[in-house]
Amino acid sequence: MAALLLLLGLSTVKPAAAFYNSHSALGTNTNEIMDDDSSAPFIDLMKMALPFREARQLNKGNIEYDRNGWPKTISQGGQAGTRFVSKLPVGTIPSGQYIVLYEGEGKLDYRNDASLVAGALGRDIINLDPGKDNELNATLFILATNPANPIRNIRILPPGGICANNPFQRVAGAGQCKGNYLSFEQHSSKIIFNPDYLTYMRDFRVIRFMNMSGITRNPVYAWEDRASIDQQTWGGAEGIRGAPMEVMVELANRLHADPWFSMPHAASNDFIRRFAEYVQANLEPSLKVYVEYSNEVWNGVFTQHAFAKQQGVQMGLDPDPNQAAYKFYSKRSVDVFGIWEQVFRGNKRVVRVMSGLVGSTAMSKTILSYNGAYRFTDAYAVAPYVYGDANALRKARSVSDIFQVMTDPKYPHSLPNEIKLIAKQAEVAKSFGVDLIAYEGGQHLVDMTTKSDTQHPNNLFYAANRHPQMAAIYQQLLTGWKQAGGKLFVHFSSPRIYRKYGSFGTKEYITQPDAQAPKHRALLEFTRVNRCWWNGCSGDTLVRQAKPAVTLEAMKTQSEPLDATAPQYEPIHGEPPPFPMGNIPPEDAAPPSVETTLVTMRTMPNEQYVAGGGALIRQVRNPADVWAGASAYQLRNVLNGKIDGTADLAAMWQASWDQQNLYLRIGVEDDRPGVSDSTVPWEDDAVELYLDADGSMSQQYDQRNDFHFIVNLKAGNIVLGKNSPKIDRVPLRHTVTRSGNGYVLDVTLPWAGLGISPRAGQRMGLDIHVDDDDDGGDRDGKLAWKAKQDDAWQNPALFGGVILGE
Repeated sequence: MAALLLLLGLSTVKPAAAFYNSHSALGTNTNEIMDDDSSAPFIDLMKMALPFREARQLNKGNIEYDRNGWPKTISQGGQAGTRFVSKLPVGTIPSGQYIVLYEGEGKLDYRNDASLVAGALGRDIINLDPGKDNELNATLFILATNPANPIRNIRILPPGGICANNPFQRVAGAGQCKGNYLSFEQHSSKIIFNPDYLTYMRDFRVIRFMNMSGITRNPVYAWEDRASIDQQTWGGAEGIRGAPMEVMVELANRLHADPWFSMPHAASNDFIRRFAEYVQANLEPSLKVYVEYSNEVWNGVFTQHAFAKQQGVQMGLDPDPNQAAYKFYSKRSVDVFGIWEQVFRGNKRVVRVMSGLVGSTAMSKTILSYNGAYRFTDAYAVAPYVYGDANALRKARSVSDIFQVMTDPKYPHSLPNEIKLIAKQAEVAKSFGVDLIAYEGGQHLVDMTTKSDTQHPNNLFYAANRHPQMAAIYQQLLTGWKQAGGKLFVHFSSPRIYRKYGSFGTKEYITQPDAQAPKHRALLEFTRVNRCWWNGCSGDTLVRQAKPAVTLEAMKTQSEPLDATAPQYEPIHGEPPPFPMGNIPPEDAAPPSVETTLVTMRTMPNEQYVAGGGALIRQVRNPADVWAGASAYQLRNVLNGKIDGTADLAAMWQASWDQQNLYLRIGVEDDRPGVSDSTVPWEDDAVELYLDADGSMSQQYDQRNDFHFIVNLKAGNIVLGKNSPKIDRVPLRHTVTRSGNGYVLDVTLPWAGLGISPRAGQRMGLDIHVDDDDDGGDRDGKLAWKAKQDDAWQNPALFGGVILGE
């Protein structure tokens, strides 16, 4: 019900002021939801409070909680407490009287800068006064609750409200509106957002919800464990806090801003699919959505890095644990992208984002090149931060010393060197056909070794961030970013208090005057002077770069070093070449009829994986060309023997389907094709097709629809492996087209013969193996698409997964 009320909110209210961001080249990061978040995004202060469960220092006695975190029983003499605002500078939120609404029976108490003015069942009036320290701290306690009707659904709301046609401005009462007044008290579930927060956020084209969604160190896996509208609070510690997706989508809609969602690192495919389904159904159709797998998976301080490292090592992606982590991140990102694309029925609105360390082009190349991930990626994101050098900053004795370190070229992360790093990353991004964007960026004056907010050099950091020269640094950083080839720049971050953990907020609190916020002024000035400069920035249409053509060798990233050269265009006769199946020079190509057969296999691999990591098999759109739009998948696993690189043997497969047939095409490049001298076909050059038509994927052939087809290239026929059931109801059809050192095998498998009635979304097991014999006798080696051991002939569980698409 709460989610339904949310969707009946103010999404349709679109005053002109909401579109200030239409031509903005900048985005903003949100903050973590906490009681000391001075961006104060929500009008209900309880939504930013410390969870009762976590407030151990405020609790007494035995307390039991319901599933939403509300205390349902408190032992005699006990109390359950929460801190709902902490360390907020005066003026962050209005001082004065607030309304506390609640359901249930019991006794509430207010302390610190909060005091009770008047009380009635279900409704208290409290006063919030920051006092002499000009800092607001307030706590709420439940001293008693009726177990049969416990206190719950507490809301702490400011006085006044908004005019329905202008959610960006607080008003004191109905007299300031023309018949469309909405009070905070009566319409909190519709208004949701602090008008001052909306006013700040409306200047930015993209909102990155990484912090607001609580992604960092969040172990959530199951959909049922996601953040809920009805939770006591959306705040708390890492791994617990996070706003519901409904709230984030609603904010994007009201601001007409493209949302950027970071998916939890351990989330199941079901979680990701349902998240995408909600966004697809509820996000304004004119908005794009940026999708990223987790946050800074490369960063060793985060548990998501440890998770990726563990997964990568277990999968055997690389002998080096860190590189294994990068490759797992790349692989899982592509999986996530595929799920979103399936839900959105394509990727016209989905911006697929990978990210890495700005100072490491080697990392960028590994992430983008692994299994050809760049082909499924639209943008590569880095975080250009300027600070100079940590040790030099500790030696600073004045604000001018701070700026000297930040701008001196001898320090690795000085302004000029950071711009050089950006330029290098821009070159890498361009070579892979992806945009370079910034997921974070700005100044990075922070010393994590300090123990208090006032310990040196923290006070100098705060003063530098308040100094006009910081605006000049931001202007130069953003100008350098644009000149180097960067596109969208998502700064870090929304207003937040300056502390030992950093001075990252562009303002120190949400209502701070612009005159006191040089970084914020710099962002606004840059936006004003530098309106969208790249194609597709200001419109509703997603514009992508053309992907580079590459060779099979460039795609074999598992054996490449970390600093492997990015794929480049290699023009032939002035045109980007097709995929070089067989490395056939143009003058040696087959006759036109054969060339037409081969051309699809000559396009570069377009491996599209969808829900659950299954390869997508598209439905035939044009009966005259069953391969139009079909994805192509490369065989990379050497099962036994020895394959001396792609010059020795390389292969790809494609598939499509209609209501009558499953179509398979396998293209093979062999330096010595046609060797055939053995009594069994798999000891010569041969192709083996494995199919589990009902997707049961058991460890034994079921004698119904688990098949092992062996294509005998010498005899020109197809035989069945000994564990397969016989097919005599409908004959199979196949052709082999040869050209130079390459050949293409086309197989048509009638569904009637497989005992299957096909449907979109159907899962099957499938694998393709190619046997290679170069010198007679037994085969020399074998390539496979999915199997890692040569037992697929007796174990269908080793097949890969495929899904029939629309």
